Amino acid sequence: MNKLKNEKSAYLQQHVENPVNWYPWGEEAFADAKKEGKPILLSIGYSACHWCHVMAHESFEDEETAELMNKNFINIKLDKEERPDLDKIYQMAQTIITGKSGGWPLTVFMTDDKFPFFAGTYFPPEARYGLPAFKQILERVTEFFQNKQHEIKTQNAQIQNIFDNINTHSDELAEENVNQSTIDLLVSSFDKVHGGFGSAPKFPRCTNLKLLLDNHQKLDEESYYLLKLSIDRMCYSGIYDQIGGGFFRYSVDELWMIPHFEKMLYDNGPLVSIMCDAYRVFGDEIYLKKARETCEWAISDMQNDNGGFSSTIDADSEGKEGKYYVWSDNELNKILNDNELNVFRKVYIAYDKPNFESNYHLHIMQSNIKEFNDNSSVIGDILIKLKKHRSTRIPPGTDKKILTSWNCLMIKGLLDTYKITNEIKYFESASMSFEFIKNKLWDGDNLYACFHEQPEFRAYLDDYAFLSNVCIEFLKLQWDPEVFTFLMKLVDTCEKNFLDKENGGFFFSSILNQDLIYRPKLYTDESMPSGNSVMIDVLHKIFSITGNIRYKELAESTFNSSTASLKRSYESHCNIILSVPDYNPRRTIFIKCDKYKLKDVKEEVFNIAKLQDQVFIIDNNTKTGVKNVDAKISKGEFTAYVCEDFVCSEPIIDIKQLASKMRS
Repeated sequence: MNKLKNEKSAYLQQHVENPVNWYPWGEEAFADAKKEGKPILLSIGYSACHWCHVMAHESFEDEETAELMNKNFINIKLDKEERPDLDKIYQMAQTIITGKSGGWPLTVFMTDDKFPFFAGTYFPPEARYGLPAFKQILERVTEFFQNKQHEIKTQNAQIQNIFDNINTHSDELAEENVNQSTIDLLVSSFDKVHGGFGSAPKFPRCTNLKLLLDNHQKLDEESYYLLKLSIDRMCYSGIYDQIGGGFFRYSVDELWMIPHFEKMLYDNGPLVSIMCDAYRVFGDEIYLKKARETCEWAISDMQNDNGGFSSTIDADSEGKEGKYYVWSDNELNKILNDNELNVFRKVYIAYDKPNFESNYHLHIMQSNIKEFNDNSSVIGDILIKLKKHRSTRIPPGTDKKILTSWNCLMIKGLLDTYKITNEIKYFESASMSFEFIKNKLWDGDNLYACFHEQPEFRAYLDDYAFLSNVCIEFLKLQWDPEVFTFLMKLVDTCEKNFLDKENGGFFFSSILNQDLIYRPKLYTDESMPSGNSVMIDVLHKIFSITGNIRYKELAESTFNSSTASLKRSYESHCNIILSVPDYNPRRTIFIKCDKYKLKDVKEEVFNIAKLQDQVFIIDNNTKTGVKNVDAKISKGEFTAYVCEDFVCSEPIIDIKQLASKMRS
């Protein structure tokens, strides 16, 4: 019997009608596996995953395959977005077992004590792509489980030993010039023709771009050009939804032309921040335009009435990947007039032929950018018409679950856009999401990771770290003692429940999570910055606000715990490198001014601040309750203090003098 009916996850609901007797992750599944003497088949994916859909249609909806699964296995379906801790554990186990990188769908075979003994990702129904048929895998694993228990126990012991040694303390020290070494590695991996890092498939890699943007003054002329080229190509190419706004997850080709058509909130928040930073570095209006458009898309298509943002939009609609986004010749001829069709072909069609399964996906080649700029008015009309027509199509599904960490990344992007534009709608949208998290996902003592109809799943490190960072971003714009109190409660709870007191650093899962074979502790950036890197940054910022040395020491011990991981791959740890003031010096600037000047001061100061500057603008009438901040006395309608290297300047009472100092 399929047991997913009452699950809230959109991904699990996609499998309710499968003939497979799916269980959700829980004690019932493991108890039945033990009672029946069966191995467990754990299938991990997410609602917007194209290849998850493919495997579902090919295998999980097939009666013959389901019969094999039901006869020989206890089958568990898991949403990796609800339980990223379990996904990280079993992705790592898959790599240990196979020596290959993982992905989704993840297919894991394990014993009733949750230890994996065989794993893979997608398996086809018949042998192809160099992969065995899924039914063959099922038969082989069944035989292996029945006849090779000794080998399974030996392998499980080996995996446990690897897990036990991953988090042990290391006395290794990071090299002094790690920042420059990482810059050099990133620059050497640029695609010099199309931008981005490496070859296909191409991911945005926001933390890599962020490190280079923050260090743009250290780049030579060619590297500076390649950084701009990389961000340009993402703006003009098919990885960006030229009609509706928002970025797709990645490009399947080196041109950035054809995306994997799913849209993820966790990509779009950081990419908005990248666009804002790129605008501040290069001054090109296209970046601010894409930041605005992506914010508008997030507000209109992803933000719920309660303030929270949904998590993903599927790649598929009507059973086909990309169908919602692409255009046939016949459609274009009907929708556009002759002049518009001529401009469309000059601007958006690559190599004068269809680029996606006999259809067109909008992509502006480098050689067509002049046509794009010269025909902006006509292009505006074209995009309005195409968007109107597209709205009549059956859209891809939206996963409505609200994830704390992903919402925080979108909040940060909205606030970054607000700082540049001073448009209150972005601040209000960010505030709605923030208030939703505080009111619905925080119970006064514990944070939760996910909201369906109620809060679910104890929060992970990313949730605490990203939300703490968002608190600081709000404090910069509008100091609220309640937000500061909330920040400190979050950080103290995180320290209590996540800190590895023996080896340093923070575990990904809380000590309260009891259903894990291993507590992962991660330092590498993946699709999002690592929780440890963001927590290091938060702790340094709290030290700069409060002057409490304990937070600086905790930040330093966390970084020291990362050095063994860091040395394996600098470019995979960009956000940790960014978080350390010794590598990327920062200034903390406290401004106190009269209420009537707040708007003008924000507009002027945020547009001249360096990317690493931490600027707090506080109403003269506000008592922060933080001794270190309140000690910086206002001398009138405007007073600023610039603090760096543990020393604060004399009070600056002229905004022009502050601007001169900030530019220096």
